Amino acid sequence: MKHDPTTIFGYTDRFSARPGETLSFHVSSDEPTRYDASLVRLSHGYTGSAGPGFVEYDVPDASFAGNYAGEHHVCQPGSFVEIDDPNSVLADPTDVAISVYVYATLPLSDRADSIGAYHVTQNSISLTNKRQTICGTWDEDTATGYALVLDDGVPTVLWGDDGQARTLSTASVLQANHWYRLDLHFGSAAGEVQLTQTPIANCMNQFSDQASPIDVDETTASLGQGTPARSAHPFRIAALARRDGDRWLAVAPFNGKIGALTVTRGGDPIDGTGAQLLARWHFGRSSSDDGLLLWDVVDLSDNKLDGRCFNAPIRAVTGPFYAGLSEDFRNAPDEFDAIHFHDDDIADADWPVAFTFAVPDDLPSGVYAARLAAHDKAHYVPFIVGPGSRKKEVALLLPTATYLAYANDRTAFEADGAEVIVSHTPILNQNDIDLQNHPEFGRCCYEIHNDGSGVVFSSVRKPIITLQPKHRAWYGANGVWGLPADLCIVHWLDTLDCEFDVITDDDLDAGGYELLADYKVVITGAHPEYVTRGELDALDLFTARGGRLMYLGGNGFFATASFVPDQPYVMELRRSAGGTRPHQSNYGERRHATSGEMAGLWRHKGKAPQRLTGVGFAAQGFDRSTHYERLEDSRDPLAAFVFEGIGDDEIIGDFGIMGGGAAGAEIDCYDPALGSPPGTLVLATSGPLTDAFLVVIEEVYENLPGQGGTEHPYVRSDMVLGALEGGGGFFSVGSIAWTAALSHNGYDNNVARITGNVLRRFVAKEPLDQIID
Repeated sequence: MKHDPTTIFGYTDRFSARPGETLSFHVSSDEPTRYDASLVRLSHGYTGSAGPGFVEYDVPDASFAGNYAGEHHVCQPGSFVEIDDPNSVLADPTDVAISVYVYATLPLSDRADSIGAYHVTQNSISLTNKRQTICGTWDEDTATGYALVLDDGVPTVLWGDDGQARTLSTASVLQANHWYRLDLHFGSAAGEVQLTQTPIANCMNQFSDQASPIDVDETTASLGQGTPARSAHPFRIAALARRDGDRWLAVAPFNGKIGALTVTRGGDPIDGTGAQLLARWHFGRSSSDDGLLLWDVVDLSDNKLDGRCFNAPIRAVTGPFYAGLSEDFRNAPDEFDAIHFHDDDIADADWPVAFTFAVPDDLPSGVYAARLAAHDKAHYVPFIVGPGSRKKEVALLLPTATYLAYANDRTAFEADGAEVIVSHTPILNQNDIDLQNHPEFGRCCYEIHNDGSGVVFSSVRKPIITLQPKHRAWYGANGVWGLPADLCIVHWLDTLDCEFDVITDDDLDAGGYELLADYKVVITGAHPEYVTRGELDALDLFTARGGRLMYLGGNGFFATASFVPDQPYVMELRRSAGGTRPHQSNYGERRHATSGEMAGLWRHKGKAPQRLTGVGFAAQGFDRSTHYERLEDSRDPLAAFVFEGIGDDEIIGDFGIMGGGAAGAEIDCYDPALGSPPGTLVLATSGPLTDAFLVVIEEVYENLPGQGGTEHPYVRSDMVLGALEGGGGFFSVGSIAWTAALSHNGYDNNVARITGNVLRRFVAKEPLDQIID
């Protein structure tokens, strides 16, 4: 791995804070150096000559501003469970039996591209998936403790014998993606160690066919000279521990599921009769009343050796006793007695606090960043200052769930896939290089783990390179994406001298309608793709009660996200078995552990975006964008305000910094069959699109000729206006590229004019179904 001594990375503990609240910042430099930290307000992200350039405003006298000594910190991936064992019940394995079910997804270390297969040399950390931990306390440095592991796919027990490491292995490698039961028994002092490997039959295993005999692999060895020496390490499931200063790191992490783990002492070594139950961790049960499976791990024994998950392994997954009939883990917890671990999971880099920031009461709501500068280079750690005590009339809802879904997206570096998407050779930038140099920063929810399963968790608490506010062309496409695209809206509002508050997806999910109640207008970002049920309900109620929604994006309100209760810095995003998706969760594992919400598209759950905004995701293409052409509805007197100052036959948005037009990238169309409200006016539709634009998968029911290209009637972007009973309504442009056209010609253009016309009318108190002069 190449290290740049001038490279600094950082993150904050959450996306947003309100005045009076405190944020913590965590910073690492690849080599010790000094850096300057300062506070800036972000206004525009595109750095090209076609727009206003990168715009930031220094905020003087920030409490954290100053010069700091940089330190290097390791970002250690790998999920695991750590057990709270204050009385060291699990420290001594003498006369102890461990029974556990294992479903290894990557038993062999033959993946050269695996994150677990490269080595990080700082602080003597070595990551490898040759050894994968099932459970134990083993300390490699002192040869103390014990552990049950896979050594290149072979079940193996480790223990110490008078300062020497000893091992006992079965004879056969575990077959990937199949359940086995492993039974380990340590005898009394100077007794035997016994390890048994048994394939099990269930509805998900090929071993269930009676014509295929189930072979048991059993092996024994002498325990040694005496009682195995205890280690100082904690008991962990799916990883071992290694001390790194004041924290324990995860080493030898596991890939796959572990379930139904039981530890006993004494009794008959064959059938367990008379044994004392030390621990029985049930991974399908929760300590919460609602049955959600968060980070707590419940021990059913009297010892109450409960544990806690680290780095967000996947819960609510099918276990060894799954019957194949239920998809709701809350209704059949015994069938979901498993956790799926990965060696590349990362939910918290766990770096020490570099500095904190108590948000002043008089700091206006907006998009800010801690700017970390050294050697003429700067790294930004963006965050949101939420509403203060006096709310404005306008709120900008930033799609932070979508930011998390794409966090550290590496697709641009995978040239074959990126070329297909953007229809040209991707252009790499420094962000892409940084991501390749730092795979330990984690994967995005569009990628797969080392073991081939889809990534379903994302977190704020790690460096997110794709959140840098300067222009970042997605997949090398021509234009802005993510935060830089939404800063186009921020700068436009700044040029209008429009005061506004900024809220985030997790803010709205937690605050609900009450958070929106005092606003007249809510403006969305360019790509609010992933939202929670709470957000949709809040926005539905907002528009029903007279609020106005300006949807200035495309592919919005599309699919299901969940934030972890009380820990909204972590987002869960599973994929169902239908619609446009980069991967999909297995049967039985499509329900979010953190909310109980079924994964998938909102249109498949009765809450299609057309119901809220009048349009919904229809097609995508990333080579060139196009313009809009006015339709007959644009002459309706109720829509006159939209086109004030616009010619009757004027082409709209044949310009912009995302593909050269305002209609492009991911686009939405009007569809009353999916809920576009009666009376919705279709004001304009997109001009000709290129052959790179294809209709979304959810509109293709059979794979027949002529269904996918621009000839499909849904391959279009529609601009719509809807007036609702109660005075509220919506204006939607149905295009991600719209915001990137706002700044053209110094904001003297018809895209900015239309958007400004709508904002002024939406702020007015008169109902939208009323014509005003």
